[in-house]
Amino acid sequence: MDKEKQYLIDILKAFINQEPVERQDNIDWMKIKYLADIHSVTGIVGYVAKQSQLLSQEQGLPLFWNACMSSIYLFTQRAERMRDLSRKMQEAQIDHILFKGYVVKDYYPVPELRSYGDIDLVIHLEDRPRSHELMLQNGYQVKSDWEAVFSYYKDIEYYEIHSDIMEIDVTDKADYRGFFQHMWEHTVRVDDYVWEFTPEFHFIYLLTHIAKHIYSSGAGVRMYLDLAAFILHFENQIDWNWVRTELETIQLYDFCCVVLTAVKNWFGVDSPMELHPVPDDVMETFLDFTLDGGVFGHVNRESGVNVLKHAESDGKSASRVKVLLKRLFPPAAEIESRYTYLQNKHWLLPVAWIHRVVKTRGEISQHTHEANVILSADTDEVQRLKKLNEAIGL
Repeated sequence: MDKEKQYLIDILKAFINQEPVERQDNIDWMKIKYLADIHSVTGIVGYVAKQSQLLSQEQGLPLFWNACMSSIYLFTQRAERMRDLSRKMQEAQIDHILFKGYVVKDYYPVPELRSYGDIDLVIHLEDRPRSHELMLQNGYQVKSDWEAVFSYYKDIEYYEIHSDIMEIDVTDKADYRGFFQHMWEHTVRVDDYVWEFTPEFHFIYLLTHIAKHIYSSGAGVRMYLDLAAFILHFENQIDWNWVRTELETIQLYDFCCVVLTAVKNWFGVDSPMELHPVPDDVMETFLDFTLDGGVFGHVNRESGVNVLKHAESDGKSASRVKVLLKRLFPPAAEIESRYTYLQNKHWLLPVAWIHRVVKTRGEISQHTHEANVILSADTDEVQRLKKLNEAIGL
């Protein structure tokens, strides 16, 4: 691993532990800036660089410090608007769960520096019509209005309002969708009609969410920083035995060992659970995989390659065509969580295929590109990703 990648990790470790970081010479700060940008942690780097005097004005300190100030300003604006939206949902008597980044930010040493692209809420499915009407009445534009999650935007605001928080099974080892359908049983009320997950359940969700992103593309370093902040915040307040038991039930304990080993190695935060050892070469590959892909693993990675890594394919043309056809015309069991009218009515599958085409018609060029990648992707790259997934417990 090159020194800029390691230095970025050192800076994030210093931030989360609120400790100084040693200044280093011969650092390519533009490479640090690139890595920080694709992982949405530039504000944090600017804060630490200023606090620890890591670079001079001439080396680009204003660039990083401006990013820090911009993060704080944007956070302040979005947080206030989110509080206003939550108040409106309370007035409408719509129960909603706050989770992910909007909650985890408060576990950070400087919450204003925990950036997020969207703000997530969970509502009861039966409240979807009232929630949707509330958003429209308050001037929000609809970006997506599919079954499990509706998304809305207005100016700097972007919300995803879920009725389900796990739409796929991240491996074929367990029923993840079924497990998270019981989410309301693991909530605590923080105000009238405002809820949060219990810390134990939230931790399991955050871990599974990382697995979900790795399943589709990748998970950036900020997601692991979230877990470091989470562990430092709760320390011994969580029933970690219960967490481990549930992780073993959904076959994610091995993956958890890799993730918490990463949190320990990268950020110096000890695991609250006993872990089995993970080989050093796996952790080194895992860090490069994490840093190279950006915040959601999309940087310099083709979605078609990720589709192939899940297929039982030997790379031959016939196998790839089969994968492509399944991608274009997925079975009912794979998409019924989004097209809920398919549940117990799989004979409506052709209708769902047409519905899917209509809903994604604006992404035709993207789908065409993905199809080309599926048919022509480098077999060695596909196998490398498959082996990595297996090595990290997925």
